[in-house]
Order: sequence, then structure tokens, then C-alpha cells
Amino acid sequence: MKTAYRLITLCGVSLIFVCFFPFPIELRLLQGWLFLICILGLLFALIATLIIGLASWRKLSRWWMGPPLLCIAFIVSFVICARIGVSIAVDDWWFQKHMVPYVMIVDSVKSGTIPCGPTIANIHSITNLPPGIRNIDAARCTDGSVLVLFVAKGSSFAGDFGYLYKDYSETNSCIADNIKPDQIGRLDHITGNWYEFWN
Repeated sequence: MKTAYRLITLCGVSLIFVCFFPFPIELRLLQGWLFLICILGLLFALIATLIIGLASWRKLSRWWMGPPLLCIAFIVSFVICARIGVSIAVDDWWFQKHMVPYVMIVDSVKSGTIPCGPTIANIHSITNLPPGIRNIDAARCTDGSVLVLFVAKGSSFAGDFGYLYKDYSETNSCIADNIKPDQIGRLDHITGNWYEFWN
């Protein structure tokens, strides 16, 4: 039973660390895999300790329900924290602390120093990419409307993800007509015109 407590505590603390520690964007894919391992470990431990507890531990100790209850406590704690948006708030805080290189690139797109047209396209002229960013796609209209996508390294079969700066209205036909819906995907607002995107 002591080994079960240790393994469950290790999985539970690891789950909390993986979900609520501010991972840099280049490690988000690794974060996803670690989360999956931890949550599956807790679910497996819950089932295994219930079976072992009913078969053996209840004859040895009246605290035989301790390991399954500890699994449930970690899982419920994670669900509550996820529902109130703790991990999203931590990610947003991390980005806001490290957004200076992103803002500099957006300012260059806005001013025309980095040339681009109304159709979103990869910008090859940027050599100093922010940490963890694989490439940058941008679009700019003559009225000053801009859209800049910072695509993260580590994008995979799950699709691309990263940060997006969106400074145009939905009724602006210049950019809106030149963007395919699958280029942006789901947006999670961070601050101002900044979003995290997944597609």
C-alpha cells in the first residue's frame, strides 16, 4: 500500500506540475504527452487500487480505500482547476512576460518595414524569430489592418499552434476575404489583440 501511495502521489504532483507550470511554447507538445501519461497513470492506479483493495488490502487495513480516494482527489482537483482556468491564466501570464520580440515584429509589419500583402503568407525575411517559433505568416492591408501568425515549433499531427495578433474588424473584407478558416482555427484570447491559436 505504501508503494501505491508513493506512485499515486508522484503521478498526481506531476499532473499538477505539467498542467499549471508555464511551459514555453516550444515544449507544449511535450507538455501534452506528459499530461496524457499522468492522467492515464492516475486512472489506471484508481482501477488497480480498487481491485487490489477489494481483493486483499481490506483484510489487512481499514484504510484500504486510501489509495483510490487519493487518485480521485488528484483527478477532481485537476478538473476544478481546469474549469476555473488556472492553466490558461498561467500560460497567458507567461506570454505577456515574454511578448517583447513578438510586439517588435508586429510593429514592423504594421509600419511596412516587413513587406506583406493582404493574402496571408509566410514571411521569410525575418531572421530573429522569437524563441520556440518556427515561422511567421502575416497579412497587411493599405488601411493598416494586420494579421500576424507566430507558428510554434513542435506542431504535429495535432495541427499548428502558436500566437496570433489580430488587428482588423470581421467586416474588413481586405483580410477576411483572403484568410481560409483552417489557417486560424480556434482562438483563445490572451490580452488586447493577442490570441493563442490551434488548428
